[in-house]
This record gives sequence, C-alpha cells and structure tokens, in this order.
Amino acid sequence: MNKRLIICNTLYQLIVAIQIHLSFMGKTILVLTNEIKNAEKISRRLRETNVFESISVLDVKKQKRSWKYLKECIFGIVPPELSNVIVDELIGFNFDLPSHALYAGLYKKNKDICISKMEEGLLSYNTLDTTCGVMKNAYRLRSLLCLKNLKPSTQKFYCFSPEAYAGDLMTVAIPRIKKDDMMIQNIFNHVFGREIIKPYKEKYIFLSCIYDKEGGKSIGELDLAMRVAELVGKDNLIVKVHPRDDINRYKEKGLKIDSNSSIPWEVIQINQDFSRKILITTLSSSLLNFNPVLEQTSKVYYGYKLCNISENELATHYRFVLEGYLDNEVIGLRNISVLEQLEDLIS
Repeated sequence: MNKRLIICNTLYQLIVAIQIHLSFMGKTILVLTNEIKNAEKISRRLRETNVFESISVLDVKKQKRSWKYLKECIFGIVPPELSNVIVDELIGFNFDLPSHALYAGLYKKNKDICISKMEEGLLSYNTLDTTCGVMKNAYRLRSLLCLKNLKPSTQKFYCFSPEAYAGDLMTVAIPRIKKDDMMIQNIFNHVFGREIIKPYKEKYIFLSCIYDKEGGKSIGELDLAMRVAELVGKDNLIVKVHPRDDINRYKEKGLKIDSNSSIPWEVIQINQDFSRKILITTLSSSLLNFNPVLEQTSKVYYGYKLCNISENELATHYRFVLEGYLDNEVIGLRNISVLEQLEDLIS
C-alpha cells in the first residue's frame, strides 16, 4: 500500500490533508509545522482521532545561517521518528525551504518519490511562484550532484475544483466536503474544538486578511472595518481576525473580536447556519472554498475596491484571480458581490 506524507503550514492545509487521506487509498504521515499556532496541541488532538499513521511537528521558526539552510536543502532533514520511513508521495503547498529540506531527506530513501501540490483555497490555484538565493543555489548544486529538485519534479495538483485550475500539473479532484458528512465533521470538531465555537448574534461578520501587513503597502483593511462598523453599528459587527493579522489593532479601535478567530472559517461553516448573515472581506479565499457545496449560502461582499490595493502586489494579483472566478459560471460561485459603495451593505 502506498504511503504519502503531507506537510501543512496552515489550518486550511490540514483540512485539505484530512480530506485527501479519507478520500484516497493508502497510509498518510502528517507533518505539521509550527507556523500553525498551537501545533503541538492540535497534533495531540489529531493523534486521538487515529486518522493518520503518524504525526510529527516540525520547528521551522528557528533562525539559521544561510549556509545551514543550503546544506539542509541539498542533503535533507527528516524528523527523527521518520528517519527509517520510505515515502512514495510528498504532498504540500508552500514548497518553502523546510519543504525542500524534507524532500531532500525523503529523496535519499526513495529516488522515485512522487511530488504533488495541494490547494490552499480557490485563490491558491494561481499563486505566484517564489524563490530565494538559498533555494536557487540549492537547485544548482543538487543538479550538479545529479539529484532531482522539488519543484521541477512536481506532477500532480490535488484540488476541490479542477475546472478552476489553469496550470500545467495533472489535477486530482478531491471530493468536496459535505456539510452532512458526520465523519469529517466529528474529526474537525475534535481537532479544532467544537465546544468553543460560539454562535454569532451579529448580522455582519468581517473577515480580515493579511494585506495590511504583507504583499506591499497596507491596503487599509482596518479602515474598511471601521467604516463598516460606523455604517451598521459596532454592536452589529464582529471581526474574525486572520491568524497572521494583529488582533490588538482591532481591539484598540473598539471593534468586537470573534472568539472563534483561531478556528478555520470552513470548520465554523459546517457547524452553523450563516444564510441570514452578511459576510464582508477584502480578499479572503475562505468565503469561496465551501461556497459551491453549501445548500444555503450567506451573502458575501468583497470590499477591495473600497481599499487602495495599487501598491500591494499580492492583493492586486488576487483581485484579478477572484474576478476571473466570479465571471466563471462553471465554478458555480453563488451570492457573492463586489462592493462598489459601502451603502450596498444595507440596501
């Protein structure tokens, strides 16, 4: 039986990993990085579900000198508990330096290891490729040593919506997660803690992104949230803060913070009915991911036109990706609008 290893840097990637494992034959080893907040706690809860063959937590935050990263990317590292494990397929999304080091370590044991990419939400289907000096040098040196490199070896792309993918990889359709699938719902609730998912009494829910901190110049997400609060009333708005955003900047403005902010929106969605709620964001992909499969969808507004994204390369890129999806009838996104003026929220 084939054995795959999936490396996850985010909670959404973990959701995808769980569904991949449940949907395809074979054993799965899971590696969580500590880019995930409370990765150790989540790994303990995951072990209690007995879903994966084994679960490891990889420390990727320890700062190292460039030569150390280079050495790891060339010669490889694996968690000690996996040192004797032979893996047939490596699946990941970020393909960053730790992923390259892990690949190099697994490659030593199996020169024919298959490399696959997985989605991280609908907007990730057209993610900009990134590299760095260390990675470029590692590729050159591995080639001189007649060793394969990670990215050129990638063959497949696991995704929920193959029709939305326009790249060169062979797509593998992941069965969509159904709201009435009690098995996966029980796994999600055990891992992420259903007991702490509190109901939403507010009509308006603002989902923050990371474009005030990443991708270029701040686009003014906090300012947009404040303008929404002024229009609908602070008591009628709650902000679900992105894990990499700064929660305190919203608190300092007197905005109500969602106590469920650490739980993926996709998990929250399968536990509650949001058909009577209005969701607002600048460019969050979380509002797209389950949209085609939910029987009842909430009203979603994208507010990037009310922000200044011209000097943020990342936000500009995903704006065009999003608009392409909204115009694509095959994908089947429903009840989603782009805000032209703030007053449309209450019209």
